[in-house]
Amino acid sequence: MSETAPDVLLRWKEHPSHFVREVFGVTPDPWQDEALEAFPTSPRLAMKACAGPGKTAVLSWIGWNFLLTRPHSIGGATSVNGANLRASLWTELARWRAKSPILERQFEQTQKAIFSRDYPNTWKLEARTWAQDADAQQIGNALAGLHGKFVLWLLDETGDYPDAVMPVCEGI
Repeated sequence: MSETAPDVLLRWKEHPSHFVREVFGVTPDPWQDEALEAFPTSPRLAMKACAGPGKTAVLSWIGWNFLLTRPHSIGGATSVNGANLRASLWTELARWRAKSPILERQFEQTQKAIFSRDYPNTWKLEARTWAQDADAQQIGNALAGLHGKFVLWLLDETGDYPDAVMPVCEGI
């Protein structure tokens, strides 16, 4: 990722709200700033709010910040079901990628993955889902397998997740 200076990447890693302002050209709401600034030091971050205030935008910003500022990072993204993942979080990730020349040059996005153009097998975020009638073992198999120095799960609409999802994601 030679086009972005290491000191800038470090600043963005330590202060994701600067990343959002500089890469996407938007000013987060105060509660979004708070969530973004908590991200680098909080292994778990949860947001609860009504529909429409920008939770999925924050989740997307965190995902892009993680991918850009941590070399060879691996991540998974999921939602309550595949249709919701595609319609909400995956669409939001695409929307913000389209607003950033840096991200468009560095990463490719398909229906199932976002990956580094230079390192597609070792630097990526995968869309992960499970069958609606899956048991705990099947859910575990669908979500397992993310390994690396930098690993992230983006979990959208967690209120209706089956009980098996959180232990698998936390285990990583």
